[in-house]
Amino acid sequence: MPYEIQRTEKGLILNLRGGVTVRDAAELGKCLVSSLTSETTVLVRTPELDDIDTSILQLLISLRKTAATFVLEDPSEAFVNAVDRCALRRELMAGSKGAE
Repeated sequence: MPYEIQRTEKGLILNLRGGVTVRDAAELGKCLVSSLTSETTVLVRTPELDDIDTSILQLLISLRKTAATFVLEDPSEAFVNAVDRCALRRELMAGSKGAE
């Protein structure tokens, strides 16, 4: 599975790895919606991500707008390249840990 969602006392941890594409968007969205409230803190980790689809980036933007706190930790080169290719750096990476 290209993603894993962990629930913690502080919120959610979303790990993305390998290739996360449009085929994963609907199910990932459903899983996130069932766990998300406006008070939820979401930590997204992508160090093992090799490929990400624009639809997943759009889902992450929506997640960032919905969650109380959204933290992107240690983004992979593939993630950063996809974000830059879609001109979404400000929307996704502002204040991220490990993002230059």
